[in-house]
Amino acid sequence: MTTLRTAHTDKASGSPRRLVLGLTGALLALLILNLAVFDDLRLDSSAGVLETFAKPQHLASLLAVLIAGVMLAFKHRSAVRVAAAVAWTEIAAFTFFHLVPAEVGPTKPYWGEGMGDALQWVGLVSILVVSAAIVGAARRASEPTGATGAVGVPA
Repeated sequence: MTTLRTAHTDKASGSPRRLVLGLTGALLALLILNLAVFDDLRLDSSAGVLETFAKPQHLASLLAVLIAGVMLAFKHRSAVRVAAAVAWTEIAAFTFFHLVPAEVGPTKPYWGEGMGDALQWVGLVSILVVSAAIVGAARRASEPTGATGAVGVPA
């Protein structure tokens, strides 16, 4: 009796994995730019760099993306799934914190009374687009390659 097995090699999935790694690096850069240029430090003259980056939601976000990037760089078997989960978390967090038009706790809505300026919207949209691209690339990276090989199994 013969069964078919999907030949899944890192070479076949290397391109989507590298794309996820590059996009994860871009997301980390955008998160840093969002804090330093697009939003927090630019708009709040009383905010310090250390206290801004050390806020729990900012620190957790930066560390999660950094961990996903390190896992991807070292080709951990779960790295692509972790990167996708982190990207979904970023989409949810930025949607909650900036797109819901009501202030709830630490949220800063970019529309309504607290209307965001063009740079804030550029940062928000960029982060959402790159996060969505990570999710899409992770989906492609986890799809079977379609290459199959016959493996003989004794009956």
